[in-house]
Amino acid sequence: MSGERILLVEDDGSQAKPFSQMLEYRGYTVRWAQDIVSATRIAREFDPHLVIVDLLLVSTEAEADGFDVITTLRSASFATQAFGIMVWTSHFVNAKDEIRALRSGADEYLRKDAEFGLIEARLEALLRRIRQLRGS
Repeated sequence: MSGERILLVEDDGSQAKPFSQMLEYRGYTVRWAQDIVSATRIAREFDPHLVIVDLLLVSTEAEADGFDVITTLRSASFATQAFGIMVWTSHFVNAKDEIRALRSGADEYLRKDAEFGLIEARLEALLRRIRQLRGS
């Protein structure tokens, strides 16, 4: 189903822009945040169905990583609708980080080098669950 809103939290524009374009081509409305401050602001205004987060936000001035983004958004009082969180991160991240991300509130975890078809299938599955929770 197209039209769902996706917030992409990625500090590297060379990765965020083409990924956003692929999502938009498939009918999603995408907003991009580079750090925790802009992610929180955009999430409040945009009411995303899904947030896709890179764990390694190395170039942010807020000195917060993707784990901080996950916990902040999960505990946000402005979140009146259900939303999913998918981690989309580097292959440099290890199994302990994957466990930590899932325990912090992520619903799905994929590496950036995964085939786009797999990313898309997991994204669609997560959005189906979110639609059910939202009653839409």
